[in-house]
Amino acid sequence: MTATVTDVKTIKIEQGVALVTLTRPHVMNALNIQLREEIMQLARDLDANPDVNVIVITGAGDKAFCAGADLKERGKRTPDELYNERRFFRGKWVNAVASMAKPTIAAINGYCLGGGLELALQCDLRLASDNARFGLPEVTLGFLPGAGGTQRLPREIGVQKAKELILTGRTFDAHEAERLGVVLRVVPQAQLMLAATELARAIAKNPRMSLIQAKLAINASQETMLSGGLQAENEAWIPCLLSDVWKEKLQRFQD
Repeated sequence: MTATVTDVKTIKIEQGVALVTLTRPHVMNALNIQLREEIMQLARDLDANPDVNVIVITGAGDKAFCAGADLKERGKRTPDELYNERRFFRGKWVNAVASMAKPTIAAINGYCLGGGLELALQCDLRLASDNARFGLPEVTLGFLPGAGGTQRLPREIGVQKAKELILTGRTFDAHEAERLGVVLRVVPQAQLMLAATELARAIAKNPRMSLIQAKLAINASQETMLSGGLQAENEAWIPCLLSDVWKEKLQRFQD
């Protein structure tokens, strides 16, 4: 699959910081195939760019960082098409940002749900606006988080709390996200990008090699059994894809 950069773009590269914006505000920056392809390509490009030390990712508009998968697009596909799409993306998408050698920051404005939260969890650091809302609501649709959510959220906040959030599918506000450790801190919406940029510049001024190696060492402490966990998540994902419950829930988005 190839992509033309239209749904995600680098706004600017300045003082070692690349600012990347998801630009589908008309659908709350939902993740369609093209957007995921573009994020994967941009991650590779920025990792190789000698002018970039830190990457900040945010969503266009003031309503959402990313509301998750584009369910209208997904609902037009057959189970076979969805399965093939899953096979193509699984190993690449779930680590597209997490595998970047350089530090990444999510600046979360508004809704951060489903695949959007899973994308944010791939980032090293997360800041949230005070109007942000979070959640992994997949189980309410007869599904489960399938892009790393069942593996990364427990590593961030602990198994029991992650189970409560995933199994209920409830949403939670920015201040609860901060208390749980989902985000580093909460700032007023008008100050979000300033706060994210200041943090990014404080990191970016350090030598690139030390940043990359420090991140590598820290990540090594968290990688135990992650590959096995992601495989288990994938195996759990497939039966849900074939279930009538998922088909019925998805149909609601087509009506």
